[in-house]
Amino acid sequence: MEQVRVNPVIPGFAPDPSIVYVDGTYFLVNSSFHVFPGLPVYASKDLRRWNHIGNALNRTRQLSLRHSVTKIVADPTVPEDKVLAQGGLYAPTIRYHKGTFYIVCTNVLHKQFQAPDVSEYENFILSTTDIWADEWSDPVFYDFNGIDTSLFWDDDDRVYLTGAASSPNAETKIRQFEIDLKTGAKLSEERLLWEGVTKVYPEGPHIYKKDGWYYLLIAEGGCFANHHTIMSRSLDIWGPYEVNPANPVMKKADPSKYIQHTGHGDLFQSPSGQWYFVCLGVRKTNGRFVMGRESVLTTATWPEGGYPRIDPVQIGALLAIKGDGLPVWPARRMADRSDVAFVHIRDPIEGNYKLNGNNITLTATKADVSQAEEPVTFIGKRQRRLKGSSSAVLGSSVRSELKGSALKTGLCYYKDEHRFVRAFLDMEAGEVVLEVVNKARSIRLRTTRRLGVLEEDASIIFSIDYINKSVEPKKELGRVDTLDLTGFDFVGPIIGIYATSDMEVEVRYSRFIVE
Repeated sequence: MEQVRVNPVIPGFAPDPSIVYVDGTYFLVNSSFHVFPGLPVYASKDLRRWNHIGNALNRTRQLSLRHSVTKIVADPTVPEDKVLAQGGLYAPTIRYHKGTFYIVCTNVLHKQFQAPDVSEYENFILSTTDIWADEWSDPVFYDFNGIDTSLFWDDDDRVYLTGAASSPNAETKIRQFEIDLKTGAKLSEERLLWEGVTKVYPEGPHIYKKDGWYYLLIAEGGCFANHHTIMSRSLDIWGPYEVNPANPVMKKADPSKYIQHTGHGDLFQSPSGQWYFVCLGVRKTNGRFVMGRESVLTTATWPEGGYPRIDPVQIGALLAIKGDGLPVWPARRMADRSDVAFVHIRDPIEGNYKLNGNNITLTATKADVSQAEEPVTFIGKRQRRLKGSSSAVLGSSVRSELKGSALKTGLCYYKDEHRFVRAFLDMEAGEVVLEVVNKARSIRLRTTRRLGVLEEDASIIFSIDYINKSVEPKKELGRVDTLDLTGFDFVGPIIGIYATSDMEVEVRYSRFIVE
C-alpha cells in the first residue's frame, strides 16, 4: 500500500460522511443542514480524488427547509461554550441494493420561539436507479422520532432502519425497526438496541454483518473534543448486543494533533480487502477550525471473528488503490442544469436567480442573511481551500433607477444567520461596508469607506483573501481573525453573493469565483 496525503478527502463543509462502493466507484454523501440543494453526493475511483456529481435533494418541491433556524445553546458538558445547532438535513446514510441507491435522512425542524431542547423530525427515504443523472425520487416519509438513520439489508432481503431516537431530557438511544422502503411503513415494533457506553449522545449508528455477527457501530461523547467511536455485536439482528470489551474502536483524537473531533463515520472495505473508516473531523490550529467539520479517511483492521480497530486520522492514509490518471465520469446529468456546487440558504425563490456560467443576475428581496424567517437572495459555494481567494464583479447599473431602494449587495462569507462576514455596497449611503457578526460571541464590527460619486458605468470588484488565521477582504477595508468565526457548530463556510432591497431590483454579477 502507498502512503498518500489525502485528508480531508472532502474539504470544507462536509460533515457526517456515509459511503458505499458500487461497480468500481465509491459514492459519499454528507449532511447539509439549512443549505439547498442538500445532501451533496461525491464519487471517487481511488479514494484520493473526488468529484461532486450531484445533490440528492435538488428540487424545492421535494422538501422544505423553511424550519431550519439555528439555535444558540449551551454545551451541557462545557456550559460556558455555546453550540450553534442548525436545523435541516442531518446525517444521511447512502446504501445500494439490487440496482437502486437509497439515502435515508432526517429534516430536523427548528422553529421560531421553540424551546432550545425541542426539535421535530421529518424522516424520509430518497432513491435513484441512475445516480449519475442526479435524478432522485420524491421523499418517502416514515415515522421515527430521532435522527442519524441508517439502512441494513439482511441475507433474506428484509431491510431494517436503525437510528438515534430522541428521548426525554434531550437524550438519545439507538433503536431499530423493520421498514417497507416503498411506503415507509413499519413492519415491526421499534426496539431499543443500545444506549452506548458513556450514554452521552449515542448517535450515527450503522449495522454491518461479518463472520455471522451483527456489528453495531456508533459514535458518542458529543460532536467535538470528546467524540469517539464504539461498537457492540450480536448473533441476532434484534440483540441483545454485547459490548466490545476493547472499546472504543476509535479513540478520542489526540488534542495535540492537527485533525481533531473525529467520529461519526462509516466502515467499508476496498476490493483489495483493506478496511477503511470515513468520518468527520476538523483541522485545528491554535484553537481555530474555521473550515468546520470535513470528511476524513483512515485505515482499519478487522480480524475474522473479532472487532475492528480504527487507526487515528492523520493527513496521510495508506491506500491500497493506485491512482491511474483522471477518471472519466458518465455524463448523464442534464447540461442545462446549474453547477452542482451552487447553494442557497433554506428555500430559495427560484425566479430570483438567472445564471449563465459565472454571470449571475440576482433579484433582491427585503430579507437579509441575518434572519431565518424569510427567503434570502443568496447564491454561493462551499469554501474548499484554507488558503485562497474568492471574488465577484458587481456590474454597472443605472443609479437613478435604484434611488430609494435601500439596496445592499456584495460578497458574504456565511455560516448561518448568526455568523457571517460581508463586504457590500450600501447604495443609499454611497459606502462600501465591511461587517463582521457573531451573535454567539457578541461580536459585531463595522467598517465603512465612502465611495464618492459612482459613475453610471462603474463596476465594483468584491474580493476576499483567506489564510488559516484570517478572512481578509483585500486589506482596504480590514482584516478579520478567523477565531471570531470559529465555534462549536455543525456547518462550514459558504462564500456567496447576495442582494437585499426595499424594492424588487436586479443586480448583475460576473466572474464569480470561490476557492
